[in-house]
Amino acid sequence: MCEVGDIILINSYESDGQVIGKHSFVVINDEEGQIQGLDYNIICNVMSSFKDEAHKNKKLSFPGNFPVTSSDSTVLFGNDKDGYIKAEQFYFFNKEKTSFTVIGKMNPDVFELLIKFIKDQPNIKYIIDNL
Repeated sequence: MCEVGDIILINSYESDGQVIGKHSFVVINDEEGQIQGLDYNIICNVMSSFKDEAHKNKKLSFPGNFPVTSSDSTVLFGNDKDGYIKAEQFYFFNKEKTSFTVIGKMNPDVFELLIKFIKDQPNIKYIIDNL
């Protein structure tokens, strides 16, 4: 079971026709709903780590990427790297059809800043490939 603010590790997911292996996401909504006639019960943003300073500068040049530090969350066996959340991409999942593990939680104050940041995004992309 997961809830808003949790960080989950999804074992496999699809994005733009590509199957991607294990990746972490932050849960931004855990209410049931429908999109294009498909049932969902969690909406997530993908999280990624910076590889180096050049990678950090490149990724933060995109206005939809929200920076996070390793101290912004509590993650079991985390990699202690700083990173970013793709705030302009909403991944829709159905928990019953998705293999995932809760691995941590965003700090509440940082999660609140993320939600405010999301509300300022002019173009949200809805990704329903996993429904």
